Amino acid sequence: MTACLTDAEEAVLLVADRLAEPDSVAEIASRPDNVEPIYGASMWAPVALAAGLPGIALLYAELAAADERWFAVAHRHVARAAQLMSGQPANGLYAGPAALLTAVHRLSPNYGTLRRKLAAWVAADQQSRLDACAARTEPGVSWAHYDVINGLSGTARLLLDVGETGVVESTLRYLVQLTEPITVDGRTVPGWWIPSELQPVAEDARRYPRGDFNLGLAHGIPGPLALFAAALERDVEVPGQRAAMRRIGSWLLARRRTGEAGAFWPCRLGWDEELSPAADVFTREAWCYGAPGVAAALHRAGAVLGEAGWCAAAVGALRAVLARDEQSWRLDGPTVCHGYAGLLQILRRVGTAAGDPVLLGGCARLTARVLSFADPAAPFVFPHLVPDSPRGWLDATGYRRLNVAGMLEGAAGVACALMPAAGAWDTALMLT
Repeated sequence: MTACLTDAEEAVLLVADRLAEPDSVAEIASRPDNVEPIYGASMWAPVALAAGLPGIALLYAELAAADERWFAVAHRHVARAAQLMSGQPANGLYAGPAALLTAVHRLSPNYGTLRRKLAAWVAADQQSRLDACAARTEPGVSWAHYDVINGLSGTARLLLDVGETGVVESTLRYLVQLTEPITVDGRTVPGWWIPSELQPVAEDARRYPRGDFNLGLAHGIPGPLALFAAALERDVEVPGQRAAMRRIGSWLLARRRTGEAGAFWPCRLGWDEELSPAADVFTREAWCYGAPGVAAALHRAGAVLGEAGWCAAAVGALRAVLARDEQSWRLDGPTVCHGYAGLLQILRRVGTAAGDPVLLGGCARLTARVLSFADPAAPFVFPHLVPDSPRGWLDATGYRRLNVAGMLEGAAGVACALMPAAGAWDTALMLT
């Protein structure tokens, strides 16, 4: 395939054809050898946005918006996900009822009864999680207290769209409080500090023995910032919300680093790095971590608050991404989370909002790069590439190609990003 609009359309339709039958998709994606090397995790999670049926349904929802014939295909995936949902744990926005609600909401006005039931369930679960988070008396929080993937910000963004304003306001009040400074070992630090005992995996606890501060849009403080902005855009506001946004925005801007091409952000900062920056920090140029995700949140918040400097900083950081050697981007393949499709979608959203020709011009470059990964011989056309070692890039020799079907790590998300006219599928990415 060559990199042009016609071929992007061809790629989208080919992906749509390959993902059309839920049983066939499940058979391929759930094969025992189709596992992620680091954690040994299966690349098939049926009721999940990242690698399952709800994420695939989002692709067909976007296609159905232009051609209603695709609705029947979307229905196959929604119906199968609903059958499989019983007993599925609630793990934030990306799994279980919230994931399915994300898909069926995009298919409105269909599924009215199912949408209402799912919305009520997610709202009740959100309130239960809020109560559990608020009950913590020790300083510090976990990702599940606030992040987009597993935490309160992602589900609150969904609940904002489905009209569950009461629990959204409760979430906003909790997150405002979370941004207040706290004192730990005689030092004042941001309230979103993640102590060692609440790190998500043992390796993180070892790496950050005194805890850390997460700057990624997927798991860090930009997620609440994007949620606050989305709420203000919809005239949902609680006391202290704007002040909380300014605390987050000022903190993020103060932790920018500058390279030869311009500004960038670390992925995470350890306890000592937070106030005494180390010279060498890891970053990438992805949706999940790095300048693109931070810039997307800052630009949106800056626009709603009238902070022109934030918007300019965001655009400048994204221009710097495009100016860097692509090898330094540390992107893994074509997919959304930490691949080229996520960067493409951020450039499109921020570039359009800012009217910036450099960012919009970068979309053509990124579209061509995404298409360069298209492989008609691959089951889902676009493979998910991961380091081929259980230790990741510490000793990887190359990529392992996995067959993933969903939105965040799979072909459905790549296809969505290749459709410039696609609607709000990226709400789950905190981009709309």
